[in-house]
Amino acid sequence: MKVITYLTAFLLLVNFGFAQDEDKEPEMILIEGGILNMGNDYSENKDERPEHKVSINGFYISKYETTAGEYTKFCKVVGKKPPTAKNPRFPVTSVNWQDAVMYCNWLSNKYDYERCYKIFRDSSKFRVVFDKTKNGFRLPSEAEWEFAAKGGNKTKHYPFSGGYKTADVSWNNLNSVHIEREVGTKKPNELGIYDMTGNCMEWCWDWYKNDYYKEFEDKPADNPWGPPSGIRKVSRGGHRMCKDDMLRVTRRFNLEKDDNAGLTGIRLARNM
Repeated sequence: MKVITYLTAFLLLVNFGFAQDEDKEPEMILIEGGILNMGNDYSENKDERPEHKVSINGFYISKYETTAGEYTKFCKVVGKKPPTAKNPRFPVTSVNWQDAVMYCNWLSNKYDYERCYKIFRDSSKFRVVFDKTKNGFRLPSEAEWEFAAKGGNKTKHYPFSGGYKTADVSWNNLNSVHIEREVGTKKPNELGIYDMTGNCMEWCWDWYKNDYYKEFEDKPADNPWGPPSGIRKVSRGGHRMCKDDMLRVTRRFNLEKDDNAGLTGIRLARNM
């Protein structure tokens, strides 16, 4: 009888501890400010050229991609259909840019931070005003994302985030069996950040413009946030079905902001 009682108590403690862990704030990594050599002059993709210098202020970025388990809590509160991932530790996918922005605001509210986004919406329009002075959760800029993926000031100039071999640092077309995998199960990059290559793509704040880098060809960029307007949004990092060339840290993707095709998720950022 005592054995059963002790076992039951142990299981309750384990489950309670797991629930507490799951309800913690997202773990964030400090990225100290520095200079990024952004882009890739040798790429066949014109939108990665020219390589140019970018000044980046310090910021925080999440250690892991947002998981299906974390995102499900948001869905339950706001009445959205929860993700169908087989494992709560898989990254959430099928998230469009609009949902990602709303999730950031919800998370800021939950943990008593200032909301970065003021959202205006009706039946046909979704407009967001971004207050860059607020301290809440937000999406990274494209430049911040690339700086973090390359290892910030500790960069070793790897082609992929954390190494030379995609098998070491990513879930991709050769090892994923075409399904997302638990976050944090491959090697981290120089800053201790996981899965910035592969598993799922990650939304950035920026509007996409294929020749945007040309604006900084002859002058350094200071904390750029992308073009003032556009049709499609930037996503980065590649996904579980990408080949090596699509997983390079300089590779740019773009999607319409309401696209939820099942390959794009969330990497959180916050101001220092």
